[in-house]
Amino acid sequence: MRARALMRSDAVDHELGDEIGEHLEHLVDENLARGMTPEAAREAARREFGPVTQLIEESRDARGVMWLSNAWQDLKYGVRLMGRAPGFAVAAILTVALGIGATTAMFSVVYGVLLRPLPYGDPDRLVNIWSTAPSRGLPRAYVGMANVYDYKARNHVFEDIGAVRAIANFNLIGQGGEPERLFGARIAANLLPVLRVSPLLGRAFTEDEDEIGHDRVAILSYGLWRRRFGGDPAIVGQSISLSGEPHSVVGVMGPEFAYPSRDYQIWTPLTFDPNELVNRQNYSYLAVARLKPGVTLAQASAEMDVIAAQIARDHPKENTGIGAAVAPMLSDVVATVRTPLYILLAAVLAMLLIGCANLANLLLARALARQRELAVRAALGAARARLVIQSIAELVPLLAIGGALGLVVAAWSIDAVTPLLPADLPRAENIGLQLPVLAFAVAMVTAITVFVGAWPALEAARGGLVAVTADLSRGVTGGSRRARTRDLLVVVQIAATLWLAVGATLLTRSFAELKRVSPGFNPERVYSVHLAIPRTKYRNDREVAAFMRRVLDRVEALPGVVAAGMVNRLPLAGGAQTAGIEFEGIDRTRATPGTEIQADIRPVTPDYFRTLGIPLISGRTFTDADGEDAPPVGIIDERAAKTIFGGASPIGRRFRPPISSQPWVTIVGVVGHVRHERLDEDGRPQIYWSYRQFAQDREALVVRTETDPAALAQSIAAAIRSVDPEQPIYDARTLEAVVARSLAQRWLQTTLLAAFASMAVVLASIGVYGVIACGVGQRRREFGIRLALGARRTEIVGLVMRRGAALFIVGAAVGLAAAAASARVLSSLLFHVSGFDLVSFGLATAILFAVALAACGLPARRAAGVDPSVTLRTE
Repeated sequence: MRARALMRSDAVDHELGDEIGEHLEHLVDENLARGMTPEAAREAARREFGPVTQLIEESRDARGVMWLSNAWQDLKYGVRLMGRAPGFAVAAILTVALGIGATTAMFSVVYGVLLRPLPYGDPDRLVNIWSTAPSRGLPRAYVGMANVYDYKARNHVFEDIGAVRAIANFNLIGQGGEPERLFGARIAANLLPVLRVSPLLGRAFTEDEDEIGHDRVAILSYGLWRRRFGGDPAIVGQSISLSGEPHSVVGVMGPEFAYPSRDYQIWTPLTFDPNELVNRQNYSYLAVARLKPGVTLAQASAEMDVIAAQIARDHPKENTGIGAAVAPMLSDVVATVRTPLYILLAAVLAMLLIGCANLANLLLARALARQRELAVRAALGAARARLVIQSIAELVPLLAIGGALGLVVAAWSIDAVTPLLPADLPRAENIGLQLPVLAFAVAMVTAITVFVGAWPALEAARGGLVAVTADLSRGVTGGSRRARTRDLLVVVQIAATLWLAVGATLLTRSFAELKRVSPGFNPERVYSVHLAIPRTKYRNDREVAAFMRRVLDRVEALPGVVAAGMVNRLPLAGGAQTAGIEFEGIDRTRATPGTEIQADIRPVTPDYFRTLGIPLISGRTFTDADGEDAPPVGIIDERAAKTIFGGASPIGRRFRPPISSQPWVTIVGVVGHVRHERLDEDGRPQIYWSYRQFAQDREALVVRTETDPAALAQSIAAAIRSVDPEQPIYDARTLEAVVARSLAQRWLQTTLLAAFASMAVVLASIGVYGVIACGVGQRRREFGIRLALGARRTEIVGLVMRRGAALFIVGAAVGLAAAAASARVLSSLLFHVSGFDLVSFGLATAILFAVALAACGLPARRAAGVDPSVTLRTE
C-alpha cells in the first residue's frame, strides 16, 4: 500500500501500463524491505525505469503538442505501412471501395426516392384525400367534385383543399417544331398556394380562370420551356396552340416542380360541368390538402370519416358506401417502391458488413504479426487507448483512399444504373450524389475506421508481455480468444451471405414464375404507337371513329402488315379504366359479386383481337356493321362470363353502366382473359365496346407484322401523318418491349439482389479461406507431430475441413433464421413462391456450403502436406 501511495505521489501510475505499474510497486516494496527510506526506495525505482518515467513527465508538460505530433506520426506511419505491404493495402482499399461504392449508390436511390422532402413548402403537412368504396371492390379511388366542395365546407382540420385532374392530353402544334403530345394536368387555382409554390416566371392561375370559357391559359414546365421554347422569358404572355385551341402562357414553373410527377409538362385550369355538383357521378379528381398547424394525420382521418358518413346520410343514393381516406403525399408517391428499396438497402448493407468482416480479419492478422511490438509497448507504459488510437490513425490513409474510390464507384454505378431504372420509378430525377448522400458515405467510412480499426488493436494487445512471449516461444501467433474472434467474423459473414443468397434465390424463382405467366395475348411481332386525338378537331365520337378508320386503312395497306387494330389502353402499359357494370336479369343472391361488378372497359376496333392474338371463345367479334346507328353490342371476357353467368351462355344477354339513361348492350361474343394492369395480378372482368359506338380520343394503334415490327416504324408514322399531318405520335415501341417494361421493376430488384448476393459469396469465400489458412499456419507444429506419430494425411484434411464445416453450420443457422424472420417482408415481392420456400432455402444453403468447402480445400491440402521432419527440426 505504501508503494502504491508513493507511485501516486509521483503522478506516474496514471500514465503507465498495468504491467509496468505492478513491476514498479514490486521494486519499491523490495527496497523498503531492505531498510531503505521511502525517498531512497522511490529514487531506486526511478533510476531503474528512469527513461520511461522521464518521457512520461516530459510528455505531461506538452501533452497537447504531443497528441497532435503523435497523430501526425501515426498517419505517416500508416502511409509507410501501405508501402511495406502493398498486397494488404490493395486488398483493403478495394474492399472498402466496393462496399462504400455499392452502399452509397443504393443509399442515393433510397434518399432521392424515399427520403428527400417533396419540393414544396412545409411538405410534411401535405396530404391526399381519396375516396374508398370497399363494397364495390375499390379500396382507393379518385373523388367527386361534389365531395371536394363538401370536404372544404365541413372540415376543421385543413387550411385549404385543392383539386387536380391528373390526366390531360394536349397536342402542341406549331411553335417551330413537330406536332408533339404533352402530358399535362388540370389544376384548381388554389392548388399551387396549397403546395406553397410559385412559378419561376409569370403567375399562377386565378379563381376566375377555373370557369369554363376563361380557361384558355397554361403554365409550362421548366423542361418544356427550355426544350421547346429555348428558355425564352418572353414566352410569358404569348399564345400557343394546344389541341387546336389558342392558350396564353401565364407562367413557367421552376426546375424542381414535378407535380404530380416528372412526366407532366403543362398545366391548365381545372374546369368541370356544374351538373357534377348535382348528380355526384364523376369521380375523376384527386383532392390535395394542407393540414392546419398542430393537426395530426390521425385527427384529420377521424374527422374525414365523420364527414364522409354525414355526406352518405345527406345523399344516400349517390354516396352510400363511399368513405374518405387521408394519406401523406410523400407516402402516396412512393408507396409501391418503399419496401423493395429498403430491402435492397438492407442487402447492400449486409454486403458491406461482410466486407468489413473481411477487412477486420486482415487487420487482425496484421496486428497479431505485430503482437510482440504492441505488448512490449504496453509493458513500457503505452495505454491501451493510445494503441487503439494509433491503430485507427494508421488505418485512416487506407480507408480515406478506399472511401474516395468508393465515391467514384458510386458515381459510376449511378450513371450505369440510371438508364436501367423502371420508367414508373417515382422521383428518379432526385437520384444523385447529393450532400446528405455524401454525408452518409463519410459516416460509413468513419464508422468502419473506428470499429474495424479498434477491434484488432484491442485483441492484439489484450495479453501481457509474459503471455505473448510464452505464446511466441511455443510458435503460436495468437491465443484461443483471438481465434474465436476470427471465427466469429467468419460466422457473421456466412450468416449475412446466406441471408442474401436466400433472398436472391427467392426473387429469382419468383421472377422465373412471373415470366412463365401468359398475358392473354401474343406480343411477338406487334408494334404499338399512341395517338392523342384532339376533340377540338374531331368534335364527336363519329368524327373520332372516322379518323381511326382512315388511319387503320392506311396502315393495313402497308406491305408486311398482317393486321392492325386500336384500343384506348394497351395491356400492361399502365393505367386502368374501370366502371360499374349492371347485367340484366341476374339474381343478386347468385351473382358474384352482384348485379353490378367493377370491370375493365375497352373500346376496340374489329381486328384488335386478331392483331393481339386474343382468342375468341364463343360468339363473334365486332364488325364494321356495328356502327353508330346499329344496336349497341359488346364483348365480355371469359372471367366475366364465368363470374356472372356461371355455366350458362352469355351470348344474347345484356349489360349497361348502372345509369338508367344508358341503353342496354347485347353481348355478341366471349374472348380470352387478358392481364391488363400487371402480370402478377389476374385483374378484373373485362368488357369491350365497339369503337364506333363508344369512341375515345386516347388510342393505341397495334400492328402485327410478318417480320421485325421495328422495320415498319417509319412507314407506320408516315401513314398516320398522311391522314393528319398535325397528329402527334408518342410512346412507340414493340409490344414485347411493353411487356418487358411492365417487368422492369421486378427485373431490377432481382438483378441487384442477385449481384449483391454474388459479391457477398465471393467475399465470404475469401473470409473462410483466410481464417482456415491462418488456423493451419498456427497448427503446423501440431500437424507435424500428428503426422510423425502416424496420423494419416486424410485425417489431417478431415480436421481442417471439419473446422470449416463447423463454422459454416453455425453461420448457416443464424443466416437461415434471419432469412425466415424476414420472409414476411420479402413475401410482398414474390409471385407464386412462398417466403418460406424450401427449395430456395435449400438451394442457397447448398451453393454456399459448396463454396465454403472449396475455400477450405486449399488450406486443408497445405496442412496435409506438412513435412514432419522439417517441422520437428524447426522446433
